[in-house]
Amino acid sequence: MYQRKLRVFGCVCFEKKLQKFQVEDVASLDKTFRYVFERVDMYLKIERPGRFGKLVFDDRDFDTNRQNSEAITRFFQRSATGLALDSIIATPFFAISQAQNVGLQLADFVTTIIGMRFQSNEDIKPFFIKLQRQMFEYVNNGGVRVSGLKVIRG
Repeated sequence: MYQRKLRVFGCVCFEKKLQKFQVEDVASLDKTFRYVFERVDMYLKIERPGRFGKLVFDDRDFDTNRQNSEAITRFFQRSATGLALDSIIATPFFAISQAQNVGLQLADFVTTIIGMRFQSNEDIKPFFIKLQRQMFEYVNNGGVRVSGLKVIRG
């Protein structure tokens, strides 16, 4: 049976002020976004050299999309950290998950499993264990294992 590899990246955040996944200052990208972008970029460089990743976000309201898009684009084009993440297309895309966008619906499903696991829901544990196998991991230059799932504790 043919199976596609699903690679999971994410950021679980317990710090209340960072939980919006919405940019307030377009000149500064939130840590939650940056942590995910760093992991996606490293995956591409290790597992898919020469290929590029595309960031597709679930559509929100116009102002939220505009602010997030501006901050993300500035990050990739104007910051030293963003410029080094050169395996990701610098312009984010937006799509509507309710419009049968399978990729975004899958992302919603994955985030639900991860969220329920970090809320200590024992019933979700078998699903989380299967999903955890799909999380990208690598060892950085300092010999530290880095997961595709970043957890920010408050």
